[in-house]
Amino acid sequence: MDFQEQGVMSPQEITEDEWLRLVERYRHGRTRGGRTLAETSIKKRREGLIQILTGLHLGAILEFVTLWRPMKQEEVISWWRDEEMEAMNQTALRVFEEGVHPERAIAHLLHYTIGPRRSDSAFFRWDCIDLRERMIRFPASKNRKRCQNRIEERFIPVFERYHEILTEFEGGRTFIFPKSRAQKSGTDKAESSCVTGKTVANWLAWIRDQTVLPDGSPISPYPSHSYRHSLAMRYLNSGSRYEDISIVLGDTVATIERHYAELVFGPASERAFARAHPKSRKEKAVGTAQPEWMTRDAGFRTPGSHVSAVHRNGVLDAAEGGGRWGI
Repeated sequence: MDFQEQGVMSPQEITEDEWLRLVERYRHGRTRGGRTLAETSIKKRREGLIQILTGLHLGAILEFVTLWRPMKQEEVISWWRDEEMEAMNQTALRVFEEGVHPERAIAHLLHYTIGPRRSDSAFFRWDCIDLRERMIRFPASKNRKRCQNRIEERFIPVFERYHEILTEFEGGRTFIFPKSRAQKSGTDKAESSCVTGKTVANWLAWIRDQTVLPDGSPISPYPSHSYRHSLAMRYLNSGSRYEDISIVLGDTVATIERHYAELVFGPASERAFARAHPKSRKEKAVGTAQPEWMTRDAGFRTPGSHVSAVHRNGVLDAAEGGGRWGI
């Protein structure tokens, strides 16, 4: 469809100029969706095009599209502060009590608890939630890794009541978000038994836009994927390990470290700072020979002659011996 808007009606008509023209339209939001695409999204579109061109054996344009590379783009990670997330929690609880859109409230509580990708939450099944054990477990469709986390006790009655509500709807005994709970649209897929990821994203945005902070300011207008970032940052700010977040989100430890290590000055960084700056902290001279009103450097240590030092050039200087190499 995107190529057809340019007058390219078949893969055989795709040229190098048409591909580059489409890329610029993606970057400036000039396609039918009207949304600016990130370089990573354009790369995914390119991968789909490569499959089509490969299947049709269109070697010349295939080589050009394969060699094309997206621009380097700094990844921006956005997350909601704890007070913003709690405000949305309260909105979700209020919406559920009103009874008009309970599925939207549950979508928020699900994403708050375990941060699934919206494509996974659309197909979420009740057998992934153990209300007696207060646990959610499911395999992420992206990498089949198992995600699991505990549900906050205050949300258990909400999930239980929602489960009772869905017993009256088609598919409600199997899916958490059955298609019967979604509004009808002109693009409804008859073969689908549950809602789409786009519908879930719209529900989450609705909860966000219905929420204001105590001072009257709105919630930051971040996309649904920010639930994952917010959950990761909540764990990191509480001193949790990357391994703990990996269990919840299903990403590898390396992926989590790559995304979030530079965003949090965690316990490991604090220890490294304390070692590198031993005179940075002051403490009272209580229980020492100094007057109690005085303060002294905490953690200051005088290096012993047997301790090796590191020169500015990074080369170890042996404590003993005839030269730098201890020979």
